[in-house]
Amino acid sequence: MTGPGQLLLRAISLTALIVGGIVATALTHAAWLLVGTVAGLIAAAVAVAMSVHAMLGQDDRTDAPEPYRGPVAALAAIGAVAVVLAIALPVEDSAAVATTVPDASAAAATVRAFLAAAVVDGNAYAACQYLAPSEQQQVAALAGDGQTCRSALAATEPSLAGIHSEGSLHALPMRVAVRDGRAFVATPRVMFVLRPATSAETSAFQAPAASWRIASGAAALLA
Repeated sequence: MTGPGQLLLRAISLTALIVGGIVATALTHAAWLLVGTVAGLIAAAVAVAMSVHAMLGQDDRTDAPEPYRGPVAALAAIGAVAVVLAIALPVEDSAAVATTVPDASAAAATVRAFLAAAVVDGNAYAACQYLAPSEQQQVAALAGDGQTCRSALAATEPSLAGIHSEGSLHALPMRVAVRDGRAFVATPRVMFVLRPATSAETSAFQAPAASWRIASGAAALLA
């Protein structure tokens, strides 16, 4: 029969698997991988619960001291919280990126957030918020006189070769250079030029938390 020590070791191992799964889930963007990861986490949590039940059952049968009940309860709680976090963490807005400092990484994150809104999510309003007014006008001009940036993006589905999901977006290679107050973000298909966001742009209604605005390149998604 499996002893309490072995059951506790099994529970610790399974809990470590759950915690590791959280990290994998947070980094997974392909839908089928996300489903598989969450299913694995739930299975591991069930196995932890079974080990906990077996340990407590052995303690009850032998009337032995209960040195394992405290750690077991903690492991069970960690397993439950881990599963909840694993399911909740991936369900975040695609534009939730660290873009508040005007450096190269923020420029790349701004472009990814724009592509997530425009190409992956189809959110024309959010996408236009990442564009400088001059680039919004360029995009609007492609839809004809009297149109807005939002109506242009809504009428003509933006696209970028190879981008069709969150996973492919995060795998998109980018080369970034910052010089003379501008950021240049090169993708395999489009070169984006960004300039620092103004105080009016960052304080606008539902403005993204980004220190850059895309000054050119966005219109190429509609060409």
